[in-house]
Amino acid sequence: MNQIQKTKPLSKHCQICGAPAQYSYFGVVSCHSCKMFFKRNGNSKKDMLKCDYNNNCEINLHTRHLCTACRLAKCFRFGMTTDRFRPSRQMKPTTNGLVNTRISTLNLVQSDNSLLTPSQWTLLSNLYHSYNESELIVNGHRLADLYIKNKPFHMADSTCVKEFLTSIYQTAGKYLCSNGDIGKLSVDDRSLILRGAADNVACITGVFCMNHCRLYNLDSFLHMMTLKYGEKTVSIHQRGKKYIDSDIVIGKLAISLFALTQHTSIHLSNVLTNLINPVILLQIQNSYAEVTWKYLVYRYGLFEAVRRFLNLTLWLRAVTMLTHHAQTLTAHVYDVDTIVDDVEFKLLLDDIDQMAS
Repeated sequence: MNQIQKTKPLSKHCQICGAPAQYSYFGVVSCHSCKMFFKRNGNSKKDMLKCDYNNNCEINLHTRHLCTACRLAKCFRFGMTTDRFRPSRQMKPTTNGLVNTRISTLNLVQSDNSLLTPSQWTLLSNLYHSYNESELIVNGHRLADLYIKNKPFHMADSTCVKEFLTSIYQTAGKYLCSNGDIGKLSVDDRSLILRGAADNVACITGVFCMNHCRLYNLDSFLHMMTLKYGEKTVSIHQRGKKYIDSDIVIGKLAISLFALTQHTSIHLSNVLTNLINPVILLQIQNSYAEVTWKYLVYRYGLFEAVRRFLNLTLWLRAVTMLTHHAQTLTAHVYDVDTIVDDVEFKLLLDDIDQMAS
């Protein structure tokens, strides 16, 4: 397993954002967040990163996620260098000969009447059970009951809202640890995609569970959310609820479909170009999309499957807008960073266990 070389503990602060830091990464004393940021973006083309404020943004612990261009510029200015990137080892092929990196075109129309294969039923079951929303739903219903019983604004509401929001991020983190496909990625590829995946899953989880617990219907809850995140956030949040499928299986499949979306879309400017094997991510997305389509055809028939699949794409588009806006919210960014640190550490421990067994 590749390890980033680090010096002895220095007991200082990150020179990029000011967060507590003990080690030097890529030539500069930096925190884990800035280390991973530079690893993700160090090789990005300059014309892909633009600052909206004349390259004059202040980068600190609270603003480090607001401007990628200025943060990366500060990394280089303080001495970080891509020369210290270690080349990652390719996964050994499981068969002899050359590894075929081509992926077949996914033609869902040709599969209209196909039943799911045994392996696809297994994948469907794994995806369904890897997302465990039970604790989050309990917290959501408890919060809804509290608001219904105490219609006037009540101080106890803020504590329950905090517990509910915390469980959203915890649920997202547990899913990322439980998804076997993410765990099978190379260590370097996984570190590059984890933050985007955590962002996506946290945002879609919030919309999914708030709708399921009918929290969008409670004005007092929306008021609390507006106080915490702002009116614009609540407005964007509510746009996606009308597209949510009543079938909870489809809801859970949508979460898996969305988890890696921004890194496998060829038309986005922020697509990662330094992955060891981006084809693997496309193959994962293809398998998720195909099993979702076949389940819809199996469960509802072709006509209804088309309608529900279109609705699913509209839901994912609405959540994409939410995810993009969420990058401006300090509280959300902090919670996502916490998820990434916890998940990365857990998956590394799992890697070590597998190597030792």
